[in-house]
Formats: sequence, C-alpha cells, structure tokens
Amino acid sequence: MQTMILTGTHDGYLVMLSLLIAAFASFTALSLGSRVRASSGAIRRIWVASAAIALGGGIWSMHFVAMLAFSVPGMEMSYSPSLTLLSLLIAVVFTGAGFAIMRWDEVSLGQVAWAGLLMGSGVLAMHYLGMAAMRMPASLSYERFWVAVSMLVAIGAATAAVWLAARDQRLAHRLVAAAAMGTAIAGMHYAGMRAAVFTAAPTVDMATARASIGQTNLAVVISAITVLILIMALGAARVERLLQALARREARAALRLKIADVLRESDTAEALQEVAALMGVHFGVSRAGYGELDPADDSFQYGVCWTDGSVPALMGRYPAADFGVKIVAMLQAGRTVAIDDLLRAALSDEARTHQTARDVDTRAILVVPFVRDRQLRGIVYMNQRTPRSWHPDEIAFVEEIAERTRLVIERAMALAQLRELNATLEARVEARTRQLREAQEALLQSQKMEAVGQLVAGLAHDFNNVLGAVVGAFDLIQGRPAEPARVQRFAQAGLQAAERGAKLTAQLLAFSRTQRIQLQPLLVCVVIAAMQELLARTLGPAIQLQLQPSPAPAPVMADPTQLEMMVLNLAINARDAMPDGGVVSIGTRVRHIAGDPEMGDGRYVELTVRDSGTGMDETTLRRAMEPFFTTKPVGKGTGLGLAQIYGSARQAGGTVRIESALGAGTTVRVFLPCTDRLPVAAATIAAPAPVPGDVRVARVLLVDDDPHLRQMLASALEAHGYGVREANDGPSALEALAAELPDVAVIDFAMPGMNGAELARRVAERWPSLPLLFASGFADTAAVDAATDGKAVLLRKPFRVEELVTAIDQAIA
Repeated sequence: MQTMILTGTHDGYLVMLSLLIAAFASFTALSLGSRVRASSGAIRRIWVASAAIALGGGIWSMHFVAMLAFSVPGMEMSYSPSLTLLSLLIAVVFTGAGFAIMRWDEVSLGQVAWAGLLMGSGVLAMHYLGMAAMRMPASLSYERFWVAVSMLVAIGAATAAVWLAARDQRLAHRLVAAAAMGTAIAGMHYAGMRAAVFTAAPTVDMATARASIGQTNLAVVISAITVLILIMALGAARVERLLQALARREARAALRLKIADVLRESDTAEALQEVAALMGVHFGVSRAGYGELDPADDSFQYGVCWTDGSVPALMGRYPAADFGVKIVAMLQAGRTVAIDDLLRAALSDEARTHQTARDVDTRAILVVPFVRDRQLRGIVYMNQRTPRSWHPDEIAFVEEIAERTRLVIERAMALAQLRELNATLEARVEARTRQLREAQEALLQSQKMEAVGQLVAGLAHDFNNVLGAVVGAFDLIQGRPAEPARVQRFAQAGLQAAERGAKLTAQLLAFSRTQRIQLQPLLVCVVIAAMQELLARTLGPAIQLQLQPSPAPAPVMADPTQLEMMVLNLAINARDAMPDGGVVSIGTRVRHIAGDPEMGDGRYVELTVRDSGTGMDETTLRRAMEPFFTTKPVGKGTGLGLAQIYGSARQAGGTVRIESALGAGTTVRVFLPCTDRLPVAAATIAAPAPVPGDVRVARVLLVDDDPHLRQMLASALEAHGYGVREANDGPSALEALAAELPDVAVIDFAMPGMNGAELARRVAERWPSLPLLFASGFADTAAVDAATDGKAVLLRKPFRVEELVTAIDQAIA
C-alpha cells in the first residue's frame, strides 16, 4: 500500500480568530495579575485561580480554534473528548501552578524563570496532547526542529506573561503586551503545527481543502464562550478594583479626619507618634515615622517611629550619608523619594546605601522631605522590609499627610533646638517653657488682648466724654458753692459720669483677666447680652449686629471667659469676611440631638454666628478648623481661632459645624450640652446711707499708696463711725499692726516694694484671725487667693463708699 505525506491548510478567518483569542486571553491575564499583586490571603488565591483560568483556558481555546481551522484534503477529523478535556485541565493547572509559586510582594528573576518554565511546559503538554486527541485516517509524526522551536516559543511566551503580570502596567502597556503575548502564544501553536507530519493511506479523498461548516461553527461557539468567560473575568476585576478604590477613598477620608483630631493634641511627640502609627497601619508598611536633620553634623535624628513588630524601631542619630548621596541630594531639592527596591534601583546603587538597607532591614522606602529656607529640615518616611511598588496615589496621599503635619514637625524642631540651648541659656529657656505650658490659656489671653487693642480708639473717645462730664461737673460745683441745689445736681451728674467710666474699666478688666478655666453653669444668651457693647465696638459702624436669643434658654457648663472668646473670635472672623460692611447675626436656641456621630443624644444649646460676607470655597471650608491654617495675611491671624473653638466645644462634649459658600456668607454653629445645674445669680450689695449719730466702734487699718484716695476713703469711713488708721505701704502697715491690732485691714493690691499679696501672706502668718479686705482694680487675684487660702474678700475699684462699708461689716461679722 502506498503512503503519502499530507499537507494541511488553515482557514484564514479561524486563524485570525485564534490570534484574537490569544491576545484577549493575554490582556485578561495581565489585568487579573494586577489584582493578584493588590490583594492578599484568600482573595489573592481567588485572583490567582482566575488568572490561571483566563490564561490557561484562553490558550486552550486558541489552540482548539486553531486546530479546527486546520484541515487536510479529503480527510475527516474528530477529537477525543477525554483527551481534549484533559488538555484543557493541564493548561489551567500548569498555569495556576506557575502563578502560585510566585511571591508577588517580592518578585525575583529566579521566580519568574521557574514559573515561566512550569507554565510553558503545561502549554506544550496541552498542545501536543490536543494533537494526540485528533482522530483521522492518518499517522502523525513530528519534525524535531520545529518541535524545539515550539518549545522555546512556549516557554518564552509563558515567562513573558509572568514577568508582565508581576509589573504595574498601565492600560496602554497592557494592550501592547497582550498583542505581543498573543502573537507569541499563537506562534508557539503554529510552530507546533508546522512540526506535525501527517501520513495517510491511498484511500484519502483529496477533493476538499477547507474546514467544514461544522468546524467553523464549532470554532465560533467555542470562541464566543471563551470571550464571554474572559469578559466576565475582566468585569469582575473591574468591579473589584472599583470597590477597592471606593474603600480606599473612604479609609483615607476617615484617616484625614483622625489625623486632624490627633494634631489638635497638646503634646507634639504623642501626636506625631499616633500619626505615624495611623500611617503605618493604613499603608500596611513595616515602619513609619519622622526624622529631623541636624545641619551642624549632617545627620538625621530619629525620635518618632512606629513598627509592625517585624523590624526594629529606627531611633537615634544616623549620618545622612548612610542613606546615600543621591537620595539625600534629591531630598535637599525638595523632591519625594520613592524606591521599590533599594538593592536594585539606580538611585540607591551606592554600597553604603545597600549596607544601611541591610542594617535596618528595609528594601522599599517612601520619604517626603520638609524643606524650609531652601534647607532640608526633616522627613516623614515609610519603610517596607520587602520590595514594594509605590503607587502614584499612595505617594500623593503621603505628601498630603506630610503637609498637614509640617507645622507640627517644625514646632517640635523648634522645641528641640531650645532644649539644646539649655546649657548656655537655661534661664531664658525655662522662662520660655513656662510661657508655653502647651498653650490654651496663653492663646486665650493673647486673643483677648488682640481684641482689646481693636477697641482702644472707641474707648478713648468714651473715656474723654466721661472725663469731660466729671471735669465739667466739678468746675460748676467750684463756681457755685453758695447754691446747694445746683451743687447737688452737678455732683449727681459727675457721679453718674464717673460710674460710666467705672463700668467701662470693669468691662475691660473682666475681659482681659488671666485666670484658670472654671466651668460653671451659665446661660449663653446672658453672656452674649453682656458683650453687646463690646461686640458693637469690635464690628465697627459699617456692620449691623443682630442678637437673636432663645426665648426659652437652657444652662450649659462652660467657662465664661472661653465662651466670651468664642463669641468674639467668631465675630472678628465675620467682620474680616465683610470688608465693605454687612450684617452679623448671633443667636441661640435649644435643640435635641440624636444619632449624631460626634455628640451623644440629648439637649444642646446651639450658638449660631451668621454673616453676609464673602464665604469660603470647598477647600478652605474643609481645612477651616485645622490648627495653624488661615487665609488671613501674615500678622493678621494665627490660624488657631476656629481650632480653639472646636477644641473647647469637643472638651465640653459638643462640636462645631460650619456652612459656607463663596459669595453666600458663612454660618458657624457651636453645640454645647445642656446641664441640669442652674446658674447662680450675682449677689447684690446693699448700699446703706450714713445715719446721723451712727457710731461704729470697729477699727480699720487702711493701706493704700495713693494719698488722695486713702485720705478720701479714711474721711468717708470716719463719717460712718469707724476708727481709721492709715498706712501708705506694706512695711508701715506691719508696724501699725504690731503696735495695735485692728478689727479689719483694707489692703490695696498694687503697691511699690511689697504688694498686697505679700503683705497678706505675712499678716496671715502672724495674725491669722485678722479679717482682710482687698480693694483693687486689678483682675489677676490668683496671688491673693494663694496667700490667703481663698479667704480674703475682694472689692473691685472703683467702688461706692456704701459698698466699702457693707464689705467691711460683712468681713467683721
């Protein structure tokens, strides 16, 4: 029987279809490979299986369609179902095994080579097993040369697939890579087909030379099913990527809020340590922290470091050169350094850098510099003990966090420099440290004084009016001594003017006082009403002030001074937002809050300050309550006003909400929790008039350095029946007490040499039972309280004689 070598043909359409399937399968596998890198645990295993099915199944589908495209004239072909399915299983299993042996967090060339060899072997086994599944009246043999070519192409294509899947490819890169891989995979198949030699018996009919309609339809069906499966895989990857992106955005939004709260903490070191921990956990790195550069010896000082426990903390001092000249130069230029692998990147190719990386067990770094005055001052860093690909959005987010903490870092640097100067400037540093103790009361006082400074012009005008009325009254009295009725009327007018001046002085002293924070039950609307004149002067004539108090007020626990500063700060912000004038509305109301994430359920007083000013854009509104953030020119604001208000409200159990839009004004709402405690009304002092013939036998020691005031008070007390002895300072008062002990001592606070607090301390040591009455125009009475254990009675200047008489009687009683 004569045998002959058969030459097959390929259907061009099916060949093109097989090429498209190979390219599409490669693109899908590359896309799923990116999900393998971005996931971990069970989810990673799912994506490995999906990539294996997509690539292995796609290669098998391409192979089967290409087999269907092949035909031999006059020869009917069929396929063994069992061998065909076995070839599919081999393709998927070997491809999955190749993906599974990869360590996606630390990809090496050796891993890529082994995975490529395993997957290529599976593809070859799939191809030649599929060829063996052919059933036809012919024998099959292979040419060794083309078999070798197909082997090289298969292993090369598989290795390329693994290498590309391990990289972070963009869409355009994946398309080009998929086309190249598809061509290589198809090339492997057709090289294997070229190696095949078909030998048929003489009975074969040579009449036909095309794939049958049945083959074409079957190829189209298989292709459609394959494409559908691949599209579903791509869709799943896309959905998972979108869900991860959404989760990442939500996590980062929550992290921003948490960091903003942390940065409001008073202790800088604790705040930075907590921020470092938040960053480390969020980004899943081995180490995160902050470092300062000491320009004197060109070294980094690491004092804040968080680790996940797999690496040691980076603490202490390290020469900058240990991290590489190239890296430090890039940081000096103000550029972020992101290195995926310190042992392979060109930027870190110095031997000293490699040694440092091994010493601190680090392979990947992300470092953001802090540059001031063109000098590198510090860094925020994240380390990974294994190679890691830093995504652009990760880098941008770390840079955003670094900017948020830059001022806190600079404050810490400044404090560290003060500590280093302690040896030569100990006294100065100690004084500065006392001034900084860490900062709420000092800020409150500075803001008060800033506001007082803005009132000087208006107050000077009012005091001139007061003094004019007093001087005029005395001129009239002096010119008409023989007209008692007119003298009485002029004296009354002068007294009323003096009382107006006393009221203005009392307002200023009460507002500018320095004292410890004292929470007490109070009505917000009452505090605001008492500030109405002060607020009107602060806002100026171009701005209309509207007060809208609650008709049914409820008390809150608050410090009166803090509440005053809160209202005044909001009023000043509103004024600055209305350079051409406008309306400021300040109102209160009681609200019931439930289900709020920042506040517990219950009743709250809502303090609302609304202006008709320029408003804020979205970016400014989002950062309005960050510490040190301000849109005001240099010297016009510290950026701490709203942050202070927010901190005070949060300490009290409330919060602050801001509503604003450009051109639509701003509304600030401060929520303070209500209390069941009732405000204590101010006690009123009776003013008894002197009674003719009223004689008091009480003896008073009157101590004041102002001779005119002392003589006037002594005369008034003697007119009320008291026995009065005078002293012009502390030492003379002690001499008088040693000679004769009175029933009460009336002491001025501000006196030269020995002030009233020191005098009170000495009196309490020698005569502890002697009642003391302080008459002072100063608001700072902490020293008096300390000297007398809070037992002294305080009468604020200026006062009426009747008030002094009442206070003396109460002190003696």
